[in-house]
Amino acid sequence: MSVEKLKEILEMLRYYNAVEITHTFKNGENPLLSVCCLKNTSTFQITILDSKTVKYFECVEEAAKTIEKLIH
Repeated sequence: MSVEKLKEILEMLRYYNAVEITHTFKNGENPLLSVCCLKNTSTFQITILDSKTVKYFECVEEAAKTIEKLIH
């Protein structure tokens, strides 16, 4: 998935930040990570599911690049 497509997904999450929406990225049937925009903020929370590591980003570009690296 391209960084541009990931940015579109993140912008959608940010636009609807008044509700809880989580996007999960999988490799086949194995969930790799999830991303959401914290409610009523512009902060993205990326959770790496196997290690339960949580990262926070304010910048769409940074978050998209991190997701792109993690899913490839």
